[in-house]
Amino acid sequence: MVRKILIFGHSNIGDVCYDLAVINPLRQRYPAAKIFFLTSSRCQDIVNDYKGIDRIITFDRHGKDKGLFNRLRFISGLRKEKFDLAVVLKSSMAYKFLGVPCVWRVKKKAKLQYKHPVDQYLCTLRTHGLAVETASFSFGLREDERIFCEDFLTKKGVSRKDTVIGILPLAAWSLKSWPIEKWNELAEILKSKYGIKLLNLGKMPDSDLGQRIAREISGQIIPADNTTLAQARALLQRCRIFIGPDSSFLHLASCMGVETIGLYGATSAEHFYPYLHRHNIVWPREKLTCMPCYPGAGPSCNKGKIRPDFGPCMEEIRVEDVLAVVKERLNLG
Repeated sequence: MVRKILIFGHSNIGDVCYDLAVINPLRQRYPAAKIFFLTSSRCQDIVNDYKGIDRIITFDRHGKDKGLFNRLRFISGLRKEKFDLAVVLKSSMAYKFLGVPCVWRVKKKAKLQYKHPVDQYLCTLRTHGLAVETASFSFGLREDERIFCEDFLTKKGVSRKDTVIGILPLAAWSLKSWPIEKWNELAEILKSKYGIKLLNLGKMPDSDLGQRIAREISGQIIPADNTTLAQARALLQRCRIFIGPDSSFLHLASCMGVETIGLYGATSAEHFYPYLHRHNIVWPREKLTCMPCYPGAGPSCNKGKIRPDFGPCMEEIRVEDVLAVVKERLNLG
C-alpha cells in the first residue's frame, strides 16, 4: 500500500515547472497518499499551493544543508518519514539511503534523450502502469497573492479591462536575450495601436548590461522587477500573453496556461520548449550556421574575443514577426 510518496524534483525554476507534471497522475492513482515534493529553497514559491502536493521539503545546499554533516542530518530526517514510493526525476543517488521499497527513476535512455522532459516523465509513469495520456498542471493562487496583484496593477494605472502582456527582457544568459530596442519598439506599437500594456516581470541584474537595460527600457513598459517569485507568479496569471526568451518565466507561464511566445536563437527548442505552446516559437527568419550554440556544436559568441551583449541570432528576430503572433493570438485586426 502506498501511503507516502517522495518526488525528487530539480533545483531550477524551469525544470521544477515540468517536474510538476507528475503530480496529477500520481494523485489520481493514489488519492489517499501523502505526496512530498523535494526541491531547492529558491523554488519553494513555485510549488507553494500547487494542488495535489501535501508537503514541500527544501534542500538548501548553500545554507543550512551545506557540508557533509548537515547533508547526513537531512537524509536522516527523510529516512524517518518511511516513504513507500520515491519518484526520482533528476540525477540523484540520495534515494539509495532512504530505504524506500519502491523507486521509479527517469532514465535517460537514448530514445528518450530528445524528448521534452515532460514526455520523459509521462513515459516513465506509463511504464509503471499509470494510464496518463497528456500533461496537466494545477497551480493555485492564494488570496493574499490575488490581492497583491490587483493592488499593484491599480497603482500602475492598469484597470481590469486592460489587456496586459508580460515580458522578460533579459535572460540570465545575455546571449539568449532580445535587444532592448526591439522590446521598446514592440511596446510602442502595442500601446499606441491597441492600448495593450506591457509588464516587465524580469529582475535586472547588478551588472553593466543590467544597468544599461534599466536605463534604456521604455517608460511605457511597466516595471514589476522588484516583486517576489510568488508575486510575479500572481501577476503572470493576469497576463493574456507572456513573451520572453528561453528562461524560467517562459516555461512557468506556459505551464500556468498563459499563452506563451518563446524567442529562440542561441538555445535549442528541440526538446526544451514551452511545453504547451510550442506552436508559438519565433525564430530568426534565416538560421545562422552557429545556431544553436547551446546545446550544440556551434561556436558561442561568449567564446574567444567576441562578447556581444546579445547574440546575433536574437538580433535577427524581427519585431513584426513577434507582433504577428501576438495579433493572431489576441485576434487583433
